[in-house]
Amino acid sequence: MIIAETSQKQTVILETNELYFLTELFGAGASTEGDNPILTYYAQGEMNEDWEKARESLLAKGILRKAGGGVDLEERAFSGLAPLLFADKACWMKYKTGTGIYEESLLVTDEKVMAMELWQGEPALHRVDEIGGVKEACGILADKLKWNRRTPEEIPALLLSKRQFEEIHSRADELDMEEIMEELFKISDDQEGIIALAKCMKTSVSQGDLRLFARHGMKWECQSAQFMNNHHLNWLIRASSREDEDWLIATPTPQEKFHEMLQHWFQQ
Repeated sequence: MIIAETSQKQTVILETNELYFLTELFGAGASTEGDNPILTYYAQGEMNEDWEKARESLLAKGILRKAGGGVDLEERAFSGLAPLLFADKACWMKYKTGTGIYEESLLVTDEKVMAMELWQGEPALHRVDEIGGVKEACGILADKLKWNRRTPEEIPALLLSKRQFEEIHSRADELDMEEIMEELFKISDDQEGIIALAKCMKTSVSQGDLRLFARHGMKWECQSAQFMNNHHLNWLIRASSREDEDWLIATPTPQEKFHEMLQHWFQQ
């Protein structure tokens, strides 16, 4: 049985077939109108449609139990997997720290948060970990993304061209600090902000993408952002998603504000 409990928190390893079977069985699946975007994303992995095999595997793992003529969740499994199956908030992230690139998702209910990721890099295996309540999860996420506590609030936000920033950012590894600043000064004359942003681009300890989801009725709202952090400054970056617009706002964001933003999104 691939279910482990540590300090009353559960870890479950699910195959893509099992994940899809569970989400379809309990109405959170990828074929319904109000589908959970995170589960839809993961359920697109390697999968065959042997539902009987998935059912029997979930029974063997102690996740499902026979009930009448069908199956239902075991009570212990329901407690741990409720955010996975009934989440109304979610967060997807892909980020780089050091030489590693990571991808992970959070699924959130009022009471619990589950983290979900591919297990050992296998596209058909998904590790699901219960990580606690919303406040605890936001703190864990900020630490994982190396959000430092030193960011000064007096540095103003920068309004930049999205296309030009992305072009500079894509070449950051091959440019030196002076060259990055020279390129950034072509799209903004904010000396203090540009110097700080250039330093972070060249010395980042973590950077990546975030997508925050919230269910409203049968529809899911999504907000996207990027982030870039070094040991002295955190930048939260929002940009237009429309092709006919070319703006990007980079905002220095202390850890406390990032934590508050996540907590507000998950609890609104």
